Amino acid sequence: MTSFYKYPKIYVEEESLIKHQEAIFELANGTLCLVSKENLREISDYKRVFLKKVYETAYKDIIDLEQAKTKKAFITYSPKYDTYYLVEKDVKVGLMEIEGLKVFLGISEGDTVGEGNKIGYQVTRKYEVRNIVCILEGTVVYIGTIFDEVQRYLIVTVGDENARKIRITHCK
Repeated sequence: MTSFYKYPKIYVEEESLIKHQEAIFELANGTLCLVSKENLREISDYKRVFLKKVYETAYKDIIDLEQAKTKKAFITYSPKYDTYYLVEKDVKVGLMEIEGLKVFLGISEGDTVGEGNKIGYQVTRKYEVRNIVCILEGTVVYIGTIFDEVQRYLIVTVGDENARKIRITHCK
């Protein structure tokens, strides 16, 4: 059964195809193509391969939280805009952690945010409702979940020049 809902996805650059999973190949001619897990076959003439990861915890593989930069290149899919974004390795990122008893975000991947923008609401442990004001600027490329007692999110932005919109085709 297929779902009518679309969710954000993330593909992380790896050295080679490790196991049978959905992947995006960057071919020698520069085009990017998607291969589903069911239709995976050997593609020999490629420059890089991006493998699909569990979205919520992928920040551990792609972001150096201490230096605020990317550890690996990655591609995110934004269902809101039906667009893929490529972020290369060693790009400076903006990091914002949000936590609360309940968090309601008004942004998603692909949105452009500016410092001082209201991006959501949070309910505190004292059951007070507070605005979440953005401290970052740029394009939101990832919103991860940090599993804990309370809701915690990690918002990652990059400068607009570092979030490259890309077109993905299906591999033939």
